[in-house]
Amino acid sequence: MNLFKRRRALNNRRATATVEFAVIAPVFLTLILGMLEASRLFDTYSQLAQAARDGARLGAMDRADWVSSGLRSNDKIIADIRSSLEAAGYNPDKLEISIEPANKPGESFDLDDPNNDLDLFQVRIALPFSEVAAMPVPDGVDYDLSTAVIFRNTRSTIVQ
Repeated sequence: MNLFKRRRALNNRRATATVEFAVIAPVFLTLILGMLEASRLFDTYSQLAQAARDGARLGAMDRADWVSSGLRSNDKIIADIRSSLEAAGYNPDKLEISIEPANKPGESFDLDDPNNDLDLFQVRIALPFSEVAAMPVPDGVDYDLSTAVIFRNTRSTIVQ
């Protein structure tokens, strides 16, 4: 009789553990997948921010030596940012890259215009969330991951 009680208690413990696992497993799996998705978003944001900083830094430097004649500085910087992010694995056709006045988002800022010397400009990069999400994102809830950095159009030079 004592053996029967022990076996029954062991079966009850196994059943309890199975029920606890069934309740906790979906929550745990959701947390793990959420952490992976958040990690991917932070990594993407970091890469976008670094590309924006690099592009803006180029825009703030003396461009006479590295921009071919007939090519606008804006076009060269945008092409360089696009190439850099394409090398990192992002679809270059989905990237929205713009160079704007710092206080007037949405307007165009010409880095080569002498009237814009010493003015603040911002490089803005946006990428749809659906391009980096691990799971499909419905069109109605897709949003842009974006970053912007502000620099001064100083045409500074590097002194060694």
